[in-house]
Amino acid sequence: MMTSQERRVSRVGRVRAVGAALVVLFSLAQTATAQATWLVESLIPEVISIRVPTTTIAFSLNGAVYPPAEFPARYPATEPQGGVLPVHVFSNADGLWHLMLEVPDLLSESGVEIVPANQVLYRVNGGIWLRADGNSQIIYSQAGQTAGWHEIRIEFALELTGSERSGSYLINAIVSASREAGF
Repeated sequence: MMTSQERRVSRVGRVRAVGAALVVLFSLAQTATAQATWLVESLIPEVISIRVPTTTIAFSLNGAVYPPAEFPARYPATEPQGGVLPVHVFSNADGLWHLMLEVPDLLSESGVEIVPANQVLYRVNGGIWLRADGNSQIIYSQAGQTAGWHEIRIEFALELTGSERSGSYLINAIVSASREAGF
């Protein structure tokens, strides 16, 4: 059996233990309600991106429109619809960037040139007609960012000299984007 003094020491020990527990709980509660400040940084890479629904340009020269009354004759592309290729460009990069178009020579399956690239004409956003030359050509330039996706419309036509046969012609155009060096 415990003496009264042992009971008092035991009671004091319990009070101290409860007090210590309350101090710990109180400091935990304060920590839980305190707000932390964190530095959050986001890394969004600079990008130039293009979307092109197709790269195949079709010209249909059937008996109703071919041969023409005189040569040279210009025929609008029949595909994509309306002969216009919509190109969507997105850029969040500073500096100058370019959209480029390459139209190669039209070759037969055996590799013989059927229609040279310089007989393919194009214009950008209703501008003047330009000749393709088989090389990558800058067709559009812009400095800085776009406001969302920016549409650029490329219209195609085929100029025939009289040595071509009637039928369908398919040309694969290559559309690309680049950023000016130094930015």
